[in-house]
This record gives sequence, C-alpha cells and structure tokens, in this order.
Amino acid sequence: MDVKHISFDALKTYWAETDHFGQSGKKVREVVRSLGPYPATYMDPPRQSYGLFDGDQMIGATHLVVWSDTWLRYRTINVLPDYRGQDLGWLLLTHAVNMDWQEWKQQDRYLFGWVKRDHQQWSLSHGFRAYDDTWHDDHIIMIKPLSDF
Repeated sequence: MDVKHISFDALKTYWAETDHFGQSGKKVREVVRSLGPYPATYMDPPRQSYGLFDGDQMIGATHLVVWSDTWLRYRTINVLPDYRGQDLGWLLLTHAVNMDWQEWKQQDRYLFGWVKRDHQQWSLSHGFRAYDDTWHDDHIIMIKPLSDF
C-alpha cells in the first residue's frame, strides 16, 4: 500500500464515486469555514489531499487542513469496503501526517476529526479523546496530540 498526494478534484471524484456523504450531487468545498460552533481561523489554509493506493487503484482518501494555529484537521477517512478491517484508514492518516506535517508534531498542537457518532469508537481506539464532550448534529470533535504521530 502506498500513500500519495492527490488533487482536491481527485478527492472529490473519489468521494462522489464512493457516495461518501450519502447525498447525491452534494456541493463540496475545499475549505470548510466552521464545524458546529467551531470557526476556522484561516480563510485560505494550507491543505493537502492524499490517496491510499493498492498498485494503481486508489482504495482510500483523506484531506488534511490547517484549522487554527494549534489544530490540524483530518477531513474524512474513507477506505473502500473490500479493504476495510485492516486498519488501512489509520495507515493512511499516519502516513499523511508524516509526509507533510512534521513541523506540526509538537505537544501543544493537535490533529482533530469532526467525527460522526458511529465512528467515535475508531477514534478512541487510536488514542483520540473528545475535545469537549459536546455533540453537534451527531458529530463531536476528537483530538490527539500531533506529537504522538
């Protein structure tokens, strides 16, 4: 398995093909300005999309975006159903962090996900903790120190 940079257009195509958001024709923006009550700090943040490849086939994808001076967001982790159960989402995420975000790996900086309720257990099993224990539209912020990567 290889993790490689992909364009945001390739990521959007992957999301559409896998029906990631469960909404046909959903408009997807490259930069999200807020999640529940949490506003992003930057209007045009540094960001990068990543694909997980088995040979030439993209089997997974994620997107990392600077949210604030101390938070880096992972925006979705999606692995094709035939490849699930092998912890490839974690492989994808850790490789993505280590590819481009070394300077972020400090104790006072965090990786976070805006996690759906049914994905919270995955986050907990990989050392994330709830930021404030408050659910917003069936999502919660789960954080982990980037120094742990």
